[in-house]
Amino acid sequence: MTAMDRIGAFSGAGYFILANAAIAVENDPALPDAPTGQEILDSWGRWASSPLVQAAISLELFAFVAWMVFVGYVCWRVRDAGWLAAAALVGGIVEIAVKIGSDAPLVTGFLLRAEISPEQALVLSQIGLVAFMLDLLPAGLFVLCAAAAALKTQELGRLMAWTGVAIGAGNVTVAVVTGINIGQSGFSPSFLLVLLWELVLSVYWGFFRSPAEKLAAAATPRTS
Repeated sequence: MTAMDRIGAFSGAGYFILANAAIAVENDPALPDAPTGQEILDSWGRWASSPLVQAAISLELFAFVAWMVFVGYVCWRVRDAGWLAAAALVGGIVEIAVKIGSDAPLVTGFLLRAEISPEQALVLSQIGLVAFMLDLLPAGLFVLCAAAAALKTQELGRLMAWTGVAIGAGNVTVAVVTGINIGQSGFSPSFLLVLLWELVLSVYWGFFRSPAEKLAAAATPRTS
C-alpha cells in the first residue's frame, strides 16, 4: 500500500474525528430536543456571539472534504466489483449532497435571524432535520453496496463485509419504513452504526492488508 492509498483510507477516520469535534463545539446545551421557534432563534443568536462555534461550522464543512475523498477511495478500491461499486459511488455522492444541503436552511436562518419570525425559524430548522433523516437512505445504500463489493473483490473478510451489508440494508429499511413519520428529535441509532462501520473500515484499510492483498503477496515470488 502506498502513502497515497493510506491517505485515502484514513480520510474516513479524519472525517469522523473532524465532524464529531465540530458537532461537540456547535452543540447548544440550552437547546432542547424539540425546540420552539423562539428557542431556535435564541440559539442562533448565541452562535453569532461565539467565534468558536462559527469556526466549528467551518471545520464541519472541511470534514466533508475528507468524506468526499473517502467515498472516492472506497469506490476506487472495490472498482472490480462492477455495478456494485458504481451503486456505492452514487449512494456516497447523494449522501454527501443531501447532508451538505441540509445545512443550507440552518445557514439561511442564522443569517436572517433578526428578520424572520419564530415560526419561520422552526420551519427552516425542521427542513434541515428532515433532510438529515432522509440521508439514511443513500447512507445505507453506500454501506450496503460498498460492503457487498468489498466481499466480492475480497477487500474485506466475510464478517466485516456481511456486517456492512446488514447495517446498510437496515438503514435503507429504516428510511423506507419511517417515510414521512419523522420524529422531532431527528435521531436514528441505525445511522450511528453506519458511522461506526465506516470508521472501522477506514482504520482497517489504513493499517492492515486486505485478504486480496495477502493473496497477491503470497503469490509473488521472493527474490534473493
